[in-house]
Amino acid sequence: MPEASLDEPFVLDAGQETFVAGEGLRLRFEGVLEDSRCPTQVNCFWTGQARITVVVEQVGQEPITLEFNTNPAPGMTRDLLPAGPYTVQLKQLDPYPEHPDRPIPFTAYQATLVVSKAGR
Repeated sequence: MPEASLDEPFVLDAGQETFVAGEGLRLRFEGVLEDSRCPTQVNCFWTGQARITVVVEQVGQEPITLEFNTNPAPGMTRDLLPAGPYTVQLKQLDPYPEHPDRPIPFTAYQATLVVSKAGR
């Protein structure tokens, strides 16, 4: 299982989990709830959005499910979320859709995340 470090970007594949070194913290890329981002080979009226869930679990605490949203509309983007004394930021979600008739399988997704701790 890969290990991540605080304040350093890392990539989680769909369904994969990682530990944050020295923090007793585990993150798992749990699911893709929606991916309506405008495919690159299509002209769209809006950019669409992707919504994913990441489960954060600190030793001795209940797991927290974070729901990220890439919607660029004012007040809709949810790319920096609290998880106890930590914040988790979604930096990027890959791959980007190319064609509406070719949905991306869950196993192909990768989320680039950064975990930070308050007061650091």
